[in-house]
Amino acid sequence: MMNPKGAARIPFRRRPLVPPPDPQPLIPITCTSYEIDPEDVMQVKDILAKTRDLPPELVDMIMDRAEYWACSTTSINYPKHVSVLGARPGEDQFLLRTPPLGLKWSPASRDLWRVESAPKQLEREYPPCELEKLVDGPMSKLENPFRRVVFDIVSRDQGWGGDSAYHNTYHHSSTWFDAGLERFDMNYDCPSTCPDHVSQGSSGESSSIPTCAIRSVWPPIVPNDGGAPGMRYNHQLLADQDHLIQRNKLADKSWQHHHVEWSWDDKVDPTNTDSPAARELDSAGRGIGTGNGEFVRNLKYGDMITVWARARFGGWANNIQKVEVKVYWAF
Repeated sequence: MMNPKGAARIPFRRRPLVPPPDPQPLIPITCTSYEIDPEDVMQVKDILAKTRDLPPELVDMIMDRAEYWACSTTSINYPKHVSVLGARPGEDQFLLRTPPLGLKWSPASRDLWRVESAPKQLEREYPPCELEKLVDGPMSKLENPFRRVVFDIVSRDQGWGGDSAYHNTYHHSSTWFDAGLERFDMNYDCPSTCPDHVSQGSSGESSSIPTCAIRSVWPPIVPNDGGAPGMRYNHQLLADQDHLIQRNKLADKSWQHHHVEWSWDDKVDPTNTDSPAARELDSAGRGIGTGNGEFVRNLKYGDMITVWARARFGGWANNIQKVEVKVYWAF
């Protein structure tokens, strides 16, 4: 193609449907810490019981009303940001998991801990009597010891595209974050080369549970398609309302900080989608099914909460700077 002066002319180039990925950081910064550890909680309970001569039932009520609960914090920070692209093999990206809730446990291999667990079905959960050996502090006697889960997410989408009538809202957004759940499987098969197996063998601690015993409860694990051997994660095309933490705003280039709290006593009825509370959750980009408290009430000692980033369809990108999860539990 030539221009009138005889020089070569560069043809008009259309904008690609899928933007090139941003440079990915090699090692994200992850950390886990306690705001209030179980020992702090027990010390305060002991002070109230002894100095005020209060019965245990009243001490528990005071602690719960004051929300003086043990709290663990798990976060991941990307030095720049990471992009999860729709219509690509990595459109379902595992980001982090919390330590086993309420347990004094740590993996021998940080490399295994940073990635999603192997797609194997959970066959036999550890009973409470086994997990009690690893509990950090006394075992709670409450029916629902876990009280609150708090998510803080800094993210945005690609900043363009979608239905312009919904720009800067959460409707019709195809990038979001889900909360998953994992548990330890007693029927694990730990190979001799597993770092946790080697560590357990050298320490002689029979109560240690290897990282390769982690199994996903959600996302569910299903057989491979077409009768192929093995298992796979079943990632749904659309957001699951029972696990949807937060959507990104549609076509908004600015970084957004979303603070989401799930509490054990939430009472939004997910079956009544026309209720003001359900509409409020939907308008805020949150899952309607996450407002009834079931996820938090069903948490057990040893559970691990995971966070997954999603992007669907060509051109969509979920750009992430930071994800933090706080879990609160009572005694």
